[in-house]
Amino acid sequence: MFKIKKINTALDLHNDWDNFTSNYFQTKEFLVHAQKYNPCEQRYYQCFNNREFVGGAVMYSIRLDFLTFLRIKSPLKMNIVGIPASVSAQGIFGEINIVEKLTDYIFDAEKGLVVFLNLYNKPEKKFLATGNTLPTIVLKNTFCSWDDYFAKLRANYRRRLNLIQYTSNIELLEYSCHHFTEQMYEQYLQVFYKSKDKLEKLNFEFFKNLPTNFNLTVCKKQNNVIGWNITAKYKNYFYFFLGGIDYKFNSENSTYLRLLVNIVKQGIEQKVEYIDFGQTAEIPKLRMGGHIEKRYIQAKHSNKFFNKFIKMAEKSLGYNRQIQSFNVFSKNTF
Repeated sequence: MFKIKKINTALDLHNDWDNFTSNYFQTKEFLVHAQKYNPCEQRYYQCFNNREFVGGAVMYSIRLDFLTFLRIKSPLKMNIVGIPASVSAQGIFGEINIVEKLTDYIFDAEKGLVVFLNLYNKPEKKFLATGNTLPTIVLKNTFCSWDDYFAKLRANYRRRLNLIQYTSNIELLEYSCHHFTEQMYEQYLQVFYKSKDKLEKLNFEFFKNLPTNFNLTVCKKQNNVIGWNITAKYKNYFYFFLGGIDYKFNSENSTYLRLLVNIVKQGIEQKVEYIDFGQTAEIPKLRMGGHIEKRYIQAKHSNKFFNKFIKMAEKSLGYNRQIQSFNVFSKNTF
């Protein structure tokens, strides 16, 4: 007997929830943290087949610009199936038939605009509005060391990394996230407000109290913080989560690129299979050897008139930027 149950707190998620997740940001640990420090009407759908847990979905509500990729102010409350923390993981999981049943159930149960965000597979239902969203950039780690990675880069990419790495008076230091400061949060806000593709803005306490699975890397020059990022390891993945930059110092110190290079180093050292750079800033991440993994959205409104409008406008709702590819590694790398 197939049954779907809705709950309103991550603390009550089924004991088998994590056994079905493929991404750290879908886990109970992270969802409990997100609900505590970024409350946005979270609710969770759990699927059971003959009382056995077989899949689930994460949902939250937030006011965002509906036409965000057209850079048009269009604030609208959205009910999003996704992770409430600006990451590329999808918010629904389980076997394909379970996901299909759960998707249909949520579209019927929820009122207003429902958006499935960051879907890994392109939805097949043509009568619903479907489009691309921001892709995520992933580097497959086939390297035994940083030196191995560096040697396999083409010459022009090696020269670029040499210029970035050997600036004097720059330190990269690692801390737990409890060392997160108000200054670092201001640098996060600089990045947030500069971004053209804004989602939810996270608060200071969210960063300060991240689980121990997260690591804070701080870029300092003459003991002054000029940038930072947060990473996490889970199973065979090393994730870039979020970061901050003081843009007054970014150009002269290549702060962003320096931190990006360090993510690759850390991932290789941790012997993971994949380094997930996340979404946005595609070009520098592709130049590090990453490849594009597409993500999709699907939307439906409970009002038939609005739903028809969304379907008619679907080409304008998605992310349609053409991204060039880069031949980063020498021919004999793979």
